[in-house]
Amino acid sequence: MIEENQTGGNPGKRLKERERHYQAANGPVPARAMKNNPRLLAADLCRVSAVKEEAFMNCAALRTVRLGQVSKIERRAFSGCRRLEEIQFPRTLGRLELQAFADNSRLRRADFQKDSRLENLGNEVFSGCVALQELRLPSRLAVIGRRAFYKCTSLEEVEFPITLRELGAESFYQCGLRELELPEGLLAIGEGAFRKCRNLEYAYVPDTVRKIGKWVFHGCQNLKVLEINHDPDEIGEWITNKLCTIRCPKGSRMEEYARDCGVNVEYL
Repeated sequence: MIEENQTGGNPGKRLKERERHYQAANGPVPARAMKNNPRLLAADLCRVSAVKEEAFMNCAALRTVRLGQVSKIERRAFSGCRRLEEIQFPRTLGRLELQAFADNSRLRRADFQKDSRLENLGNEVFSGCVALQELRLPSRLAVIGRRAFYKCTSLEEVEFPITLRELGAESFYQCGLRELELPEGLLAIGEGAFRKCRNLEYAYVPDTVRKIGKWVFHGCQNLKVLEINHDPDEIGEWITNKLCTIRCPKGSRMEEYARDCGVNVEYL
C-alpha cells in the first residue's frame, strides 16, 4: 500500500509523488510491489513487519530506504537497486534471504545493529556489491551463507563476531581484504571462501576450526603467510598457492600437508 503525501489539489502532482515516494502502512510490503519501477526515489518502511520477495527489485533510481521494525527481508527484495548507497538494519531483523541486496553497485555501507536478532546471513545477500566498503556485522551472527559477499571488491576489512561458526562456500570470493583474523569459535570454512582475494597478505585460522574446504585461499596471489596452529579434522586440496608460506607447528599434519602440496613451511 502507498499512502498519499500532502501535495495540494493537483492530482497529477499527487500521482508523481506516489510514484517517487513509497510509504507503507502496517503489515508486510507485498511481493513485487514496486518491482522495476524506474521513478521510485525513496521507501519509508518504518511501520512494516516484512518485505516480501522482489518487492523493490530493479528500482534503479531508489536512493533511500528506511527500515523500522522489520523482522524479515525476503529474496531479491532490494536487488538491482543501483543507486542505493547505504542501508541500516534494525535490531528486530531476524531473517535476510537470498540475494536480498545483490548487485547494488553503489552500496557503500551496510550497518547491522550490534544486538540484532540475525543469526544467519543468507546466500548471496550482498553478492556483486562492488562499492561496499563499510560493514558492521551483528553480534549474534553464526552463519555467513554461500557467496554472501561475492565479488565485493572494495571490502577491505571485516570484524567478525565471536558467535560465528560457519563461513559458506565462496562467501568472500574476490573481496578486497588485506588481513584476516578469523574468530575463535569458528568451526568450518567453506570451499573457496576467500578465493581470489588478491590483496590479502596475511590470514590466521583459529584452533577451533575443524574443517577447511578446498581452495579456501587459492588465487590469493599476494598472500604471504597463512597461520594455522593446529591440525583440523578435514583439509581440502590446494587451500593456498605455492608462493604462500604456511606457518604451523613442527611435526604437525599441517606441515605434512604443506610439504605434499609443495608449499613453504615456517615453524611457530
